[in-house]
Amino acid sequence: MKIIDKYLFNQLKMPVLFGISLFTFIFLIELMVNMMESILIKRVPVLDILHLLTYYIPPIMSQTIPMGFFLGVMITYNKLTSTSESVAMISMGLNLNKILKVPFFMSLGIFFLTIFLQEKIIPESFVRAEILGVKIATETPSFQLTEKTFLENIGEYSIYIDILDPKTNQAKNVVIFQKTDKENFPNVMLADKTIWGNGSMTLEDATFYQLDNDGKEKLRGSFKSQVHPLTSFLSDFDIEIDEIDTMSVGMLLKKIKILKLNKSISKDILPYRVELQKKLASPFSAIFLGILGVLFSLGHHRSGKSVNYALSMVVIFIYITLFNVGIVLASKGIINPIIAIWFPNCILATLTGIIYVKKVRRW
Repeated sequence: MKIIDKYLFNQLKMPVLFGISLFTFIFLIELMVNMMESILIKRVPVLDILHLLTYYIPPIMSQTIPMGFFLGVMITYNKLTSTSESVAMISMGLNLNKILKVPFFMSLGIFFLTIFLQEKIIPESFVRAEILGVKIATETPSFQLTEKTFLENIGEYSIYIDILDPKTNQAKNVVIFQKTDKENFPNVMLADKTIWGNGSMTLEDATFYQLDNDGKEKLRGSFKSQVHPLTSFLSDFDIEIDEIDTMSVGMLLKKIKILKLNKSISKDILPYRVELQKKLASPFSAIFLGILGVLFSLGHHRSGKSVNYALSMVVIFIYITLFNVGIVLASKGIINPIIAIWFPNCILATLTGIIYVKKVRRW
């Protein structure tokens, strides 16, 4: 039996990797288009963009791994059915449980891999992506700057740009607010021309205003050219993970506990409860999808692979739809997060159980 298990594992490896890669690529298409724009139009170095892309892959893979595993299982067992290898296994005395053994244990591996991504890799990827994004923004500001958009927290500055030329990293009609620790209101600078490069911002033909603690003008002046470094804040740059979807289960539980101790209203706690259930429920789908992939594929080769693939796509579509609808309903407080988010998994588990019982009876 170990020989057959090893054979099935070797047969599954490449299709599963193909399935995960395919779904990951599909999810990455929009992001890659935006990054190509950054390379071609905003002149951001290719290596920096590729480096940044690697940090966006783990959050996407936490969603695509279960779906890719399902597709890989379908491809493998459809092949075994079409070549009558599954019939030969049955003739050798293999029952359904023994045929399900390898994909089941692989699905457990996928389950723990997804949890590992959510708990360790994704929060770290978020931090590193933010740090790299700041580094790129200081070296190639056009990556982050856009026309007629107010951009906050560029170091100690907040910036509004009227006209921007990304090819030369020059802007016209720029309004800059410089925050200070001593004053209640920021200093205001109006520059006719601004040039970014080498981690600094050069203001030309500018007028500046200083306000007192009451918001009234106390000083006005002008200068021909002045350089403001933007890299000084990177040395002690620290990011706190406060984006809910990048938090691990431990972080979410801690945040919920703190909010409850502070007697926060349920509306403030709800987003964290929803995300917690998402993190807990999502990895379980891999187990049911892996088993379903086998059950859908096993049968007579004349039944048609296209029907099986179409059925598998319908299952994935319905599951994703129900999962997202559950998230929306839970986020609006219409349904309890546990019920709304775990309902698709319950449907998946029920479908798996029904088909498994039917297959066993026909075996």
